Amino acid sequence: MRIYPAIRARMGDWNYYIVRMKMREIAQEVNLAHDIYEDKTLSEAVQRTLGESRAKKDIVGYLARREDRFFSSIVVAATEGAPTWCPVEMDPGVVPPIFANAKTLRESFGVLSFGDEPKYFALDGQHRVHAIKLLVKGDADMKPPKGFDEDLLSVIVVLREEHDVPKGEWLRRYRRLFSSLNRYAKPTDRDTNIIMDEDDLFAILTRRLITDYDFFQAPGNEKESVKVQTKGKNLRNNVPYFTTLQTLYAMNETLLKTRAREGRGWFPGSEGINKQIRPEEEFIDKAYAELSEYWDAILRALPDLHRKPVDMRRHALGDKDDKLQDHLLFWPIGQELFAKLARDLLDDKFPENGHADVEGMKTALKPLSRISWELHGSLWRYFLLVSPGGSWRMRSEDRKLAIGVAERILRWVLNLDSLDEKETAELRAEWEELLYHDDPIEEEERSEMWKEVEETRANIMTENEDADM
Repeated sequence: MRIYPAIRARMGDWNYYIVRMKMREIAQEVNLAHDIYEDKTLSEAVQRTLGESRAKKDIVGYLARREDRFFSSIVVAATEGAPTWCPVEMDPGVVPPIFANAKTLRESFGVLSFGDEPKYFALDGQHRVHAIKLLVKGDADMKPPKGFDEDLLSVIVVLREEHDVPKGEWLRRYRRLFSSLNRYAKPTDRDTNIIMDEDDLFAILTRRLITDYDFFQAPGNEKESVKVQTKGKNLRNNVPYFTTLQTLYAMNETLLKTRAREGRGWFPGSEGINKQIRPEEEFIDKAYAELSEYWDAILRALPDLHRKPVDMRRHALGDKDDKLQDHLLFWPIGQELFAKLARDLLDDKFPENGHADVEGMKTALKPLSRISWELHGSLWRYFLLVSPGGSWRMRSEDRKLAIGVAERILRWVLNLDSLDEKETAELRAEWEELLYHDDPIEEEERSEMWKEVEETRANIMTENEDADM
């Protein structure tokens, strides 16, 4: 017989019980749905497909390495085991009579017992249950922390109390309950995760840039940075922000992921960064110093980035006002693309560790300043900046494809990739295929636009040769 101290509760037409179970009990007794039901047809499905990698890598790593590990309650559905609920009377010698006789207490506290072998499965929390099983049974790639078997977890047990109801109806009720638990549970958004996460290295560094680095520094509360929008991935043309929190995070991650680190590992004996485990403070400080130097070099190599963002995001500008621009590096998609190119230029120039002193990195990044980032310019007009119906906007159709082609063009322009004549012609054809305009663009105009791209590449090549002499 298995006995669990329990609190009885009810919501809607569900009676359920809140019990505590040791990790070893969960590993031994709580099954996954496919362990109980052999029928894998859609009508019998009561759980989502188990993500083995998520459980084995992310959750196991979290449990094994974190002393402050903590889970919310898992929900299990009990279908067999002859469960019995027994209320527990309060001892008047311990509890004042006024409490001992309270109806609410008499109905709420008790013991949940299973006379036969229980059969229950994780209705919500299957990845957590699977990770616990892997650790307790020794099937994980790492050892459980000391005392893990005795850790206590809150478990909500939902019983099939009306046994005269056909099995099929109970499965439908369990599926509906699973759907309700997941459909209406809203995870924290990406911005909140970056603001709150105390383990993810890139989130920590992004917040630190906003609070400590002059260019991004907020005047007070870090959520009120005058340069970083902390809600949403996209920017409007009339906001004062240079970038968004999500974009800055992505740029910082790209800049720190040097080719050397990706090849040798970030730490001795470690392949990469686990965002669920906070690095040592010394490493965080060194990473911040390195990241600050990247931004020092970028801001020196591209002085346009110091201009007012509201003057640099004007889709409807055309060529009417030299003081205003529609500059790709003031839009998130351009900033993330720029970070990738900057990372590759630095890796090519400094292959040993991917960075150098600020002046050296500024020189390595100088070719990026030779590219015309003006969206009304030859490379971008009708390509990333389109005008259906005569109104300019950033393209949404085939955007990912267009950005991929743009990256390959810029890698060729910057001499990061060498292309022969045939490969260059094919790349140009892909670019032309993606040009979007209400009327077909004449061959002569397309040729003139591409000629400017070739001239930019030639100038950068010449400058590189002169610098090497």
